[in-house]
Amino acid sequence: MIIISKPWIRIKAENEDEINPCDIISGLTFLGDDTSPNLTNNYQDLSGQDGSLSTYSNFNRTVVNARFWLHFKDYYDLKLAQHDIFRLFMNKKLMRIKTDAEPAIVKFVRSGNFSVEPVVENANDAVFSIPFENPSGYKFSLLRSDSLYTYDEEGWQIGMNLPNGEDLVYRHTVPQFKIYNASDIPIDPYYQRHDLKIIVKFNGNSLQLVNKTNGTSWTYNKSSNGSDIIVLDGINTTLNGTPASANTDYGNLVLEKGWNDIVATGATTVDSTFSFPFIYIG
Repeated sequence: MIIISKPWIRIKAENEDEINPCDIISGLTFLGDDTSPNLTNNYQDLSGQDGSLSTYSNFNRTVVNARFWLHFKDYYDLKLAQHDIFRLFMNKKLMRIKTDAEPAIVKFVRSGNFSVEPVVENANDAVFSIPFENPSGYKFSLLRSDSLYTYDEEGWQIGMNLPNGEDLVYRHTVPQFKIYNASDIPIDPYYQRHDLKIIVKFNGNSLQLVNKTNGTSWTYNKSSNGSDIIVLDGINTTLNGTPASANTDYGNLVLEKGWNDIVATGATTVDSTFSFPFIYIG
């Protein structure tokens, strides 16, 4: 027997529990969603020169169209369902959504304007779409790199660019190691404001982390006895929760797609954790 699973969508608003709206609103069925990347290429025209000079490209916000079917008994049942749907989705909050098609990949969205009306007059069914606005233009892994396998199958799926037969480790206590970035794009916390946290403890006069794959680096110029928790959060550094960027060279690391060769120097011992969500396009 072939078992066909029923599509589902789960949403999680800020500081709220994750829910399936179809479990809450009677007669509501999720039909699926679709979206496409929104890439803008920018050019500069030079006087007297044919063509245009390519300057830069960037991903812009996208719209995720989630389709629903609502079955109701009568006009009064429809009015109650409309109120529940609008109250749930049109709340001004940033919401995390995931679906059965990509259970380990999420999008952070806000609802756009939509209506819920019968397919024809006096019908007992409505088919409608909610245009969720995705301001980042990205999709993200449900879990961060350092907790990828915490929930077994909930944390990964086919299509996440994960290598077969490779152990992906994001905490290391040796001075030379590899970090795997399964994203579709490089992780760049400076120019693209991507989420990358590097948590380190070290013993020594200073610490430098260098990504030999692309030459980016970060140096902490003060000594530590191995008990301090030093965090490079994007481009900002903290020492035991207190701002400490002044103790650094104001550098940052960029992670290329795939494997990155990282080297730690200047410390006698080092414990480093790379924590970031994988970023996907589409």
